[in-house]
Amino acid sequence: MLVVPPMRRRSTITNDLRAELSKALRAERFSDALALYELIEKRKPEEPRWPRRRADLLHRMGREDAAVAAYEQAIALYAAKGFIERAIATAKVMLSIDPTKMALLYRLEDEAASQLHPSMLVTTHANVHHRH
Repeated sequence: MLVVPPMRRRSTITNDLRAELSKALRAERFSDALALYELIEKRKPEEPRWPRRRADLLHRMGREDAAVAAYEQAIALYAAKGFIERAIATAKVMLSIDPTKMALLYRLEDEAASQLHPSMLVTTHANVHHRH
């Protein structure tokens, strides 16, 4: 049975939920763990690691459609925070489940490439040249 801790300060509640989540995962109470992931996500809606971890669990449970949706949510959050490399890595995991989502990976790779400023390449080349 899922036990939700009593209301206290926000960070303490999240810590309590995380502790309960850890117990549920160790005991392989996956339905409880999913419910806890959802509660944590509601408390931390901008944090990409929670939908990512929920997606991993859903994939482990064989719930592929739900896993893909959760991976997409995590990818969007990673990209919004500027963590394009993590978004790409998560997209690659998602593609192992649903290869039809390849366009998402291409968009992320284009975004990563567009973040490289030409002056960065010149500076890197100049630094290499001065070392020799």
